[in-house]
Amino acid sequence: MMKAGKSFLMAAVLPALLILCLAAGAAGEEETAETLAEKAVRVAADGEDLIRMGAEDLYDIVGIEEGTYTDFAYLADYDALSGREIILVCAVDEEAAEEIGELLNLYRETRMKNARNYQPEVYRAWEETEVFRSGLLVGLCAGAADPLEEQRLLTEE
Repeated sequence: MMKAGKSFLMAAVLPALLILCLAAGAAGEEETAETLAEKAVRVAADGEDLIRMGAEDLYDIVGIEEGTYTDFAYLADYDALSGREIILVCAVDEEAAEEIGELLNLYRETRMKNARNYQPEVYRAWEETEVFRSGLLVGLCAGAADPLEEQRLLTEE
């Protein structure tokens, strides 16, 4: 009788433990998903030297409102004198992606206009920058040594 009780207990407990272990493993994988900010820092050669800007900065400086994106990365140099910036935004839908793209283009034009007569190097960096889009991911990479390569690496899944 005792042997049957142990067998029943093992038959009931082992599958439950296996399910819990698998669920914990799956939850751990989801938690380690790389954020856009982490990806931007990893991809950019100078990522560690750039400042991580917050959601408030993204709205105040670029005009992108919270609620129109699910994740973002906004990295910039400390004093904005080099023109080095990375902005990546994962929009909530196609309409938001279009709007974010327009705001980034407007921001790019404004940065160029402000730098034209006073900071020729910054002007050139922004002139070589284009807003890019890959699905719902919209962004720009200003002042990179190789902007197209950086853009390619940032849009890889």
